[in-house]
Amino acid sequence: MESLNHSHVNSAQDQRWAHQPISMLRHRGYRGKAILRHRAFQKLPLKPWSLISSAATAFVLTLTWLFLRAPVGRLWASIFQVWLEWLRLPGAVTIAQSHGTYFETVLPLVSTKAPLPDAATIMCVAVAMLGTFYISLRLPEWLVPLSYFLRVVCFIQATAVVFFAFFPHYFPHTLPTYVSMMLDSTMAFISAVPAIMGFTFYIFDLGLARKVLLTSLIMSHLVVFAPLQYLLHVYVMVKGSLIFMPLLYTIFGLLPQVCCFIAFYSWGLSWSSRTERPRGHDTTA
Repeated sequence: MESLNHSHVNSAQDQRWAHQPISMLRHRGYRGKAILRHRAFQKLPLKPWSLISSAATAFVLTLTWLFLRAPVGRLWASIFQVWLEWLRLPGAVTIAQSHGTYFETVLPLVSTKAPLPDAATIMCVAVAMLGTFYISLRLPEWLVPLSYFLRVVCFIQATAVVFFAFFPHYFPHTLPTYVSMMLDSTMAFISAVPAIMGFTFYIFDLGLARKVLLTSLIMSHLVVFAPLQYLLHVYVMVKGSLIFMPLLYTIFGLLPQVCCFIAFYSWGLSWSSRTERPRGHDTTA
């Protein structure tokens, strides 16, 4: 009896499908359900109040960060000083201050020097680069993304090997200027985070508390991550020479920080909006 009822339902659905225009069937799946537009192609209606609140939130968070840049710079200087001593690396840490009309910027200056590569270092790096390239060719098909990543690393390191093999004394950068430049870039990137979130995240109906929380998590993570990241750069170049600076700058500089931002942003965008939460859920957050 149940099978007869099931067949009757199926026949009824088939009859409804038969009376629909052919043009309507392109919007139906194989089970007869409507195919919804992918969210990547959906339009988000922007209300004036949503735009105003997004701009105001981004402005307040940016203003707060501008007042915190000087303490963060001093924190970075303390981290560098402590870790240089623990790692037994030569050099000292000083503070560079720049006073604006309303805000002060503080950045640490590291005096640690990194040597130019000698012939043995260049040869070892070249052999390691060739070995890495060979490994990238032998990786299985399911590791194709890793294979291409290793080839990009090998290409960048190959340019450094060729340059330092023939023109080592023309290399214009030193380790102190590199660290100062990267910390300054990170400071600028963190300063831009509220504005980026204002354009891309605050426009969604996720609640003010969640927006402020996610932005604070991103900025706090970068504040802690950046000095430790560049301390690792300092250690690699002091022990291995300046031949690794192009690779560290291109692949392991700002790119990991951007990836951290994307990871936090993706996590936040997976949260359900206030309109999607079940009834009785607190919508004030």
